[in-house]
Amino acid sequence: MYKQSLMARMYEQQGQILARTGVEVNEVPDGDVESGHIYVLQSLSTDPQVAALEDLHKISFSTTSVEQRIKNAELSPTYLKAPVPVVADYRLYNVRPSAIEYLLHRIFATVRLGLTQVDRKRQDFDPSEGLIVTRDAINQAVAMIVSGESVEYVYDSTSQQLIPRK
Repeated sequence: MYKQSLMARMYEQQGQILARTGVEVNEVPDGDVESGHIYVLQSLSTDPQVAALEDLHKISFSTTSVEQRIKNAELSPTYLKAPVPVVADYRLYNVRPSAIEYLLHRIFATVRLGLTQVDRKRQDFDPSEGLIVTRDAINQAVAMIVSGESVEYVYDSTSQQLIPRK
């Protein structure tokens, strides 16, 4: 469903979907409308299960500012109840942020964090947006989504590379 939606938006925009960080407002063509952000966070959790994980990142989306979205992260199991510095913020134009997030999570499905946390109501919570993946691979996946080739790739945790889907 998300793939079809992304493909439809790309067709409508003649394949032009901008997903870059650091874009100034005056660099965006007049017809483009900012639709949200894909952001990448790194956990500063002191929980030994989390702190020992190298390259643990959370990839998610927001239609508001990332700073607003992660406010009070240290209280939320979604953010592993810890502060979370932003390591990447891709501003999106003319596309549903949830569609891009879906594609990224599909690419990195094999490296989801397998950890259960307990929320404020003492219920188990699985932070499924936690991924053990390098920033280089995340940047490459975003670039591939923009170019339209990402749907045929998955992340191989052994080589830490994006490889063609079998």
